[in-house]
Amino acid sequence: MQAQKYNAASASLGIVGDVADVKTTTSGGIALVGGGGSVNAAFKWMIQKSGGGDVVVITASGSAGYNEDIYNMGGVNSVQTLNIISREQADNDTVANIIRNAEMLFIGGGDQSNYMKYWRGTKTQDAINYLMNVKKVPVGGTSAGCAILSGIYYSGEDGSVVSDKALNNPYMKDVTLYNNDLLHAPYLEHVITDQHYLARKREGRHVTFLARIIRDWGIYAKGIAPDEKTAVCIDQEGNAKVFGVSKAYFIITDPTLPPERISANQPLQWVSNKKALLVYEIQGNETGAGNFSVADFSKEKASGGQWYNWYVENGKLIKTAALENKVKYAMVIHGGAGTITKKSMTPEKEKEYRAALTAALKAGYEKIKAGKSSLDAVEAAIHILEDSPLFNAGKGAVFTHDGKNEMDAAIMDGKTLSAGAVAGVTNVRNPISAARAVMEKSEHVMMVGAGAEKFAKEAGLIIVDPSYFYTEKRWLDLKQAIKEDSMKSKLDHSFSPSKLGTINRDYKFGTVGAVALDHNGNLAAGTSTGGMTNKRFGRIGDAPIIGAGTYANNNTAGISCTGWGEFYIRNVVAHDLSALMEYKGLTLEEAGKTVIKKVGDMGGDGGLIALDKYGNVTMPFNTEGMYRGTVTEDGKIEIQIYGE
Repeated sequence: MQAQKYNAASASLGIVGDVADVKTTTSGGIALVGGGGSVNAAFKWMIQKSGGGDVVVITASGSAGYNEDIYNMGGVNSVQTLNIISREQADNDTVANIIRNAEMLFIGGGDQSNYMKYWRGTKTQDAINYLMNVKKVPVGGTSAGCAILSGIYYSGEDGSVVSDKALNNPYMKDVTLYNNDLLHAPYLEHVITDQHYLARKREGRHVTFLARIIRDWGIYAKGIAPDEKTAVCIDQEGNAKVFGVSKAYFIITDPTLPPERISANQPLQWVSNKKALLVYEIQGNETGAGNFSVADFSKEKASGGQWYNWYVENGKLIKTAALENKVKYAMVIHGGAGTITKKSMTPEKEKEYRAALTAALKAGYEKIKAGKSSLDAVEAAIHILEDSPLFNAGKGAVFTHDGKNEMDAAIMDGKTLSAGAVAGVTNVRNPISAARAVMEKSEHVMMVGAGAEKFAKEAGLIIVDPSYFYTEKRWLDLKQAIKEDSMKSKLDHSFSPSKLGTINRDYKFGTVGAVALDHNGNLAAGTSTGGMTNKRFGRIGDAPIIGAGTYANNNTAGISCTGWGEFYIRNVVAHDLSALMEYKGLTLEEAGKTVIKKVGDMGGDGGLIALDKYGNVTMPFNTEGMYRGTVTEDGKIEIQIYGE
């Protein structure tokens, strides 16, 4: 690593790394950092998009502290800081060329009025805009550097305005706004940013800025505001994620809801039926939380956060939860997917299914209501389904070709990513409890067969004679399956319509599963199954395989699958859903639809249930029906069976 000293002609405060220029393949992006300290995850996001090239930091405060900090993160060729403190330096060809040759640019904090004063109308301004719009490299800024990245910006040239004063006099001299005369970041033309948002209580002044923009220029601008040690990172397609320890806000104005009063020496009035501004709040994390489309500020595309309405009454900012917030669910369960139609189900049998699903939800919800963990809730709900002969799990398990009941189950803790599973057990009354015991009382993740049964007994679980699992309906299913094709496995619930309560044959996958969200925000998922009628040779499906049929991660979702197991294993469906959310920014619903489509495209069928940490639920399936149910955080239960 080489280092150079300050060079007045180039404004350089020094460079670390390889002084030879390199050319790399870059990807554009904008990082808006709220100040108050670095957000290393945002720097790493930018470094990845830089392709490992040369980093340039520009400032007017005289500090080169970022050089070592960024370089030591690795993955870059060099880091150089330019201290541009005059218009002469800003218009210098050497300075401009250093900026133009960068594969990543970061604008430090300080005083944005100096940036405006020194850089506006110079070659430095042109170079920055070239990087963002032509060369397409990642460009970021913190505090003052964040302020000037939006097309509309607050200069602070007459001193920093505070919220209370701005709200009570929107035209006080300190409110100095400029409209697209400096930087032109993609997607930010009609956006104004603010920083140090919660730490310095700047929500009120930001709202005042938006009101002034409407009144002065007729522009219904949008707002983006990260708090301290928090960053909004916007990719080349305009999709934003939030990194860091605090929150960021996305503010939408409505052309049909203008301020009622905005004039000098009078408090702002912007009530509009208490819906003046629609605000989306996302809590940041290390890997990038939520998803918000800065490209169009679409309400429908937002995920991972909460909606609020803000309004101003006589100079006072008021915040309320918005109706746009979806119902928050505490638990979702399933009892299998297949050819389940209204016309083929007798009223009596439908009533039985609904009662069993309701009982399972009540059992799980009671645990959550009592302050128990999501693991407790999942186990309690699945116990009910395992003890019912209606479902292919526990008491209702199907028979193998050899006339045995061989059951599988898995459970996973979204907080710790701990997991447990059993497969091929024949005498454990509740296999889901055996799976949990493996997770909590052993160093292993999966146990099978006799070993799993021995472990379950030593763990104190209820062991029963295998005859406990015999049901006449399942036995007749096996006989018919062997008769039809002794070498071709048939899925459970496929015969004996009078017993099932159907008129037509029901090729149904009878796995059961549950996902729960507890009061501590922790997710858990569990799945239990008897497998496939007439299965041979120790066949095991997706249910006990972590990542295939069962998965939970607090950062994304809890998932339990039901379907043709081989396709779920080959597609690693449960983990794929989580990965699509974590790495691609898909919503829970989008990710669910995507993975079920993959299963269908390969020739498989089935469904899944998923619940994220915000209480959103999705239950996609590509069959005619799926036994499923939800319970909200306030205890409202809903049961669905058909493809409604």
